[in-house]
Amino acid sequence: MSSFVFWNNKGGVGKSTLCFQVACQYARQHPTKNVLIIDLSPQCDSSRMVLGGGHNNGEQKIIDLMSTTPIRRTIQGYLNDCLNDVPTGNGWPDYRNYLTEPNLVRNANIASLPSNVKLLCGDFDLERTVQLIDLMPQPPARGGRTPSGPQYSTKILVRSFIRKLVEEFEAEYNGNCAVFVDTDPYFNVVTTHLGLAGADNLITTYTPGSQASQYAIERSIEFLFDQNSGLSQELQRETQLYPMPWFDNRGNPLNCPAIAAPNLFMQICNMATPYKQRGTLPYSSPQQLHTSVITEMTQNTTRNCNTFGISIPQFDYMWDFKRLGLLCDYHGIDIDTLQTGQRYPQSGSNKAYALATTGGTPIQLSAYKTRIHSFCATLP
Repeated sequence: MSSFVFWNNKGGVGKSTLCFQVACQYARQHPTKNVLIIDLSPQCDSSRMVLGGGHNNGEQKIIDLMSTTPIRRTIQGYLNDCLNDVPTGNGWPDYRNYLTEPNLVRNANIASLPSNVKLLCGDFDLERTVQLIDLMPQPPARGGRTPSGPQYSTKILVRSFIRKLVEEFEAEYNGNCAVFVDTDPYFNVVTTHLGLAGADNLITTYTPGSQASQYAIERSIEFLFDQNSGLSQELQRETQLYPMPWFDNRGNPLNCPAIAAPNLFMQICNMATPYKQRGTLPYSSPQQLHTSVITEMTQNTTRNCNTFGISIPQFDYMWDFKRLGLLCDYHGIDIDTLQTGQRYPQSGSNKAYALATTGGTPIQLSAYKTRIHSFCATLP
């Protein structure tokens, strides 16, 4: 199984859009694999796109899933039930009760997503669950002449909730699956930790026009892998303080998956602008300024990885999809679904946008599709 978490300690870098586009394209390239998108961002951008985008009531679809009873079929529903059931001895909730088949929820008159895509929908009230997680107490140590009572690390237990779901998803499909996790950009939010500990591979992004996003890459690596204060070390120390076996509040054995910080797998320069040099094909490389940024970021990250003793990631770039990306977002479709010769309603305009069959539009669309095809082909 392959699992990826998209995160940078800076918002506005196109993380959610990239997660959606990559997950859909990966599903197209691997039609026999089951692909799960987990939305851990309270903005729910990935879920909105998966459920139809702004033009097709994607936001209302999220609210509808938040309103389902008796089980709230969102990330908040799953995490709340984990909080209520796992420490108290009622066992782990069945993750399948919280998943959504997007094409059964999307409007019937719009293009379908790949049929092998599933969604653990985001929730606009997720921050309420963050408060509950933060308030969960550490139980007193198990003891007595005949030891009884609970024994577990609250910090590790709550951060294992997504990893548990991912492992059960993997077991159900015998590893023939992939998971893509979208996260909140803020590192100190516990749900970000859940996403980071829930996947094996980290894909981090920055934009060539934002120095803040580039500095955030360095901070992200430090937050994860600093040998004194990084998440990786924090999880290791906590595991040593509370070794297995663990017991729930009833004194019964508590099965919890092992968790760790993800492998820094890929660093992407997102929203790069192409440049056609004389004698080369269009969209063959980013413009010179962006190429310089990519080179500098590659050098900086390589140096930081050596400092922290971790593997150097792969480096890649993604074009700025511009208007075509906005159309995908608004309609809840991936770039492969856009077709020249079609007219698409636009956000904030009464006029539909026509994708021309001549001129630069077909070249642009083909280049965007080729770029994301090539990127997804590198994913295990």
